[in-house]
Amino acid sequence: MSGADQAGVPRVSVDVPDVVVVDGRAQSYSGNVHEELKLVLVTGSGFTVRRRGTTFRAAPGQLVVLHPDDAHSGAPDDPGSARWLIMCVSPSLIAEVAAPEAVRYGDPVIRDGGLADRFRSVHGALHQPSEPPGSALRRETGVLEFISVLARPSYGAEGGRDTGRRVPEVVREYLRANLARNVTLDELSVVSDLSKYRLARACTAWFGLPPHKLHLRLRLDRARELLRRGTGIAEVAYETGFHDQSHLTRVFAGAYGVTPARYQSTYRGTEWAGWAVR
Repeated sequence: MSGADQAGVPRVSVDVPDVVVVDGRAQSYSGNVHEELKLVLVTGSGFTVRRRGTTFRAAPGQLVVLHPDDAHSGAPDDPGSARWLIMCVSPSLIAEVAAPEAVRYGDPVIRDGGLADRFRSVHGALHQPSEPPGSALRRETGVLEFISVLARPSYGAEGGRDTGRRVPEVVREYLRANLARNVTLDELSVVSDLSKYRLARACTAWFGLPPHKLHLRLRLDRARELLRRGTGIAEVAYETGFHDQSHLTRVFAGAYGVTPARYQSTYRGTEWAGWAVR
């Protein structure tokens, strides 16, 4: 196995091209410089980073933040057992959330288990996407929210602004008009005339849901409407952006506590409607 294979093959998500993720065996390196913000979480071993003449040590499972254009060297304590998760975030995506200074730390080791867990979740969604409805929105929103939390302790997240009703209504109607598509934050940013981070915050503040969850809720609402009209379940799944009938059934039952078939049969009068229709 080559060193590149051991270290992991970088992956770029089709719908989040500003982020590259790696999952592989941790290796030593020297004098590394990169344009992106690089986040590293090493498991199975501690990790040492040397930057500008100072050495920093991360315990297994602690997150390391490596700044753009800042030469550094690194090495795992035990190369035989150490593995790393890496996420490289472009400056343009960071700018959606905060100024570059917001993610620069004197000590690159972040000793916050909650933030490390959140990093794992975001990394996993990008590295092994399950492609549910609204997956592009979910993954990119997850990255933006993670960067905002990462920035907050050192600098402060970008403040929101009063967007009134126009932005939430524009976002909702665009999502409603594109139920069967995997809408991206880039699209919503254009139609709302807000940065991706600000529109996600405005959406959450107005609806109580981030864009991807709002899109899923609109899909489910449309699915109920079609089921009440007697549309076949497979066709409902297709028209509302679900992969297939089984995918719709799983998500629908999780949301409403009843399968699409039972929901529809109740409206046809073939089953006792003893459950509450939400």
